[in-house]
Amino acid sequence: MESTSNALHDLISIISLEKILLIMMICAFAWVLLFIIQLSLGKLKVKLPKYRLLWGRLYPFIRLFIWAGVIIYTTVGIIAPHQNVVLAMIGSISIVIGLATQEPAKNMIAGFIIMLNPPYRVGDMVTLAGHYGEVTKLEWSVTWLRTFDDNTVMIPNAEALSTAISNANSGALDEMVAISFNLPVSVDHKKAMALAKEATQCSPYTFLNKPINVILGTHFNFGQHLQTITIKAYVMDVRLEKKFISDINVRVLDAFKNAQFYDAE
Repeated sequence: MESTSNALHDLISIISLEKILLIMMICAFAWVLLFIIQLSLGKLKVKLPKYRLLWGRLYPFIRLFIWAGVIIYTTVGIIAPHQNVVLAMIGSISIVIGLATQEPAKNMIAGFIIMLNPPYRVGDMVTLAGHYGEVTKLEWSVTWLRTFDDNTVMIPNAEALSTAISNANSGALDEMVAISFNLPVSVDHKKAMALAKEATQCSPYTFLNKPINVILGTHFNFGQHLQTITIKAYVMDVRLEKKFISDINVRVLDAFKNAQFYDAE
């Protein structure tokens, strides 16, 4: 009890108004610096969209290193605590780690794990907690998603790590999309596959540097045999996924109708 009182007395004795003002100035400078960096990265996303994912992923690490530098410098360089204070701080940190089962601490520890060994990054299209969308922000305690319905979803990092994560592009700007079409089994399947591939190649959203695969399948439904034409192609940007699917549907359906694959009503 006496050692704790001595440590508290030492801590109070080394803190002065001058040091507090200096620490506040350093924190304000770090905040302004991070604001400028975030603004600059946002402009780089517009000017160099090819590297949009890279700019988005740099900010969490820059923020981590800057605030870590601020904490270390203010602790060692400005406050310069005595040995008793250091021991008291170590004890306090141990207590915090011991309380890691609490939700805020769990989320922050999970966020640290995600940053060190990321199952997803900013810009990835993922499925988290039943929501599918783009990771727009990765913070210490939560992950932010933007869905295709333009909804913003906040997911606690502890919940994100406790469930299966589906990552559609895993760090790449392009993404594979599968689109299926049903046709009567009597239709010329080779012609149908060729038309589907040609229509996909003509789409302005198709990433032609990666292969386009057209897969044939069959199934029995509603009392009749059907053949399924599945197109597996890459969209050039994950944000264009829905436009890509719509464009392929329009082009392929037009081709199939012109080839009279569907019975006229």
